[in-house]
Amino acid sequence: MKTLFLITFFIISTLTVVSAQRRWSFDLNAGSAYNFPMPLHISQQGYPDIKLTAHYHTDAFSLPIYWDLRFSRWQNGKSWEFETIHHKLYLNNPTAEVQKFNISHGFNILTVNRGFIEKEFQFRAGGGIVLTHPESIIRGKAFGDSVDSSLTGYYISGPVINLAVSRPIHLGSRFYINAEAKSTLAYLYLNVAQGHANFFSLAFHIVLGLGFDFIKLK
Repeated sequence: MKTLFLITFFIISTLTVVSAQRRWSFDLNAGSAYNFPMPLHISQQGYPDIKLTAHYHTDAFSLPIYWDLRFSRWQNGKSWEFETIHHKLYLNNPTAEVQKFNISHGFNILTVNRGFIEKEFQFRAGGGIVLTHPESIIRGKAFGDSVDSSLTGYYISGPVINLAVSRPIHLGSRFYINAEAKSTLAYLYLNVAQGHANFFSLAFHIVLGLGFDFIKLK
């Protein structure tokens, strides 16, 4: 998690120096996601490959909870943004060989977005990386929290795209409620004990939160 916050701080600091005079906004949201069933491929040294259609749930309101934060720089109805989403994946359909396959302390999506306003709605598209904290037990061999502490860190695991539409509801001149629907598509390559896993993650997210404009609206 320390790595995630260092990356966030660096990007925000850089954008602030480049364009401190622009209007900025900040959104902090909670929410949940539906994860579409997707193929999962696991290769483990000395064993045949495992292929299955993985079903996941998010368990958004159990610790660590799902959250989404975004910094935006606006000019002429368009924005450049940095967004990070703390998503989670728990395998719903374990098998005799795949006893556990979770990314529960961080399926962290970090994207740079381009946004624009159309009437009362905001549209955005972005791309970036996924920073993961994987935990798995494959054929009785564990990777993650239950084994060597050197394996409990965070890993850059693949690219991601982020598409969203939101509807801000203003509460005076600075604060607003943010209601948003988004979809994310990522390709992941993760370590497991004596091998690796690769898969696509496709999710539909609904979030709701509070936003703040740093410059008073006219």
